[in-house]
Amino acid sequence: MKKLTSLLILFVSVVSYSQTKYYSTDGKNRLTEHQVKQVISNLEEKMTKSLGVKIYACLVEEKTQTKEDSIIVNVSFDMSDKKHDELFKSTPLSEHKNKEFPKFSLNTLTGVKFDLEKLKGKPTMINFWFTKCAPCIDEMPILNKIKEKYKDDFNFIAITYEKKEIVENFLKSHPFDFEHLIDAKDLINELGIKSFPLNLFFDKNGVLRYVERGIPYNFIDEKEREIGDGNEFIKIIEKLKSF
Repeated sequence: MKKLTSLLILFVSVVSYSQTKYYSTDGKNRLTEHQVKQVISNLEEKMTKSLGVKIYACLVEEKTQTKEDSIIVNVSFDMSDKKHDELFKSTPLSEHKNKEFPKFSLNTLTGVKFDLEKLKGKPTMINFWFTKCAPCIDEMPILNKIKEKYKDDFNFIAITYEKKEIVENFLKSHPFDFEHLIDAKDLINELGIKSFPLNLFFDKNGVLRYVERGIPYNFIDEKEREIGDGNEFIKIIEKLKSF
């Protein structure tokens, strides 16, 4: 019996350590670390060519699922013009989750002061972006559709560090239907936000419940990609409606 128990322990140990680790950008696909590195390399090349400056990417680990034969890490891409020391990094703002958000007061495009207190009573989505952020621009049409569907039940706010004139000129050719708050450099620095887009979801009491990167891309192959449908965000919004 003792020998049988030892064999069972050994078998369980072997099975445990034989789990394969995969990475997923949309909850469905499965990428090895080698494939992820190749996707990142192609993404950096494409973004650098598009923006005219050297762009670096790394992965942000969102959540991990452990299954019998595999570990699946849901990830998003962090794009920056500064080189990352590591392939992975933790999600920003984690220390603010499940807490009331720090108070802030920012200007709208019409010069009106806007603070967090005005958002209470309804759940809120805040999108951090800037005008030269390609992933920010890619997700705007999807965000507009989400806003149109849930505008009666949710607040939809967009925050950028840029000036009024820059934002107004951008919006002439890129419709983005959120309420826009500008000149937010101090707030963005205070929160330690260094990559965009970033989407925050609050309950009706102003408590931060979810921190998400941009809408995940669907990768057709290692070189081609298209923006997703935003269902990840819709699921969060539906949950917050019932809080």
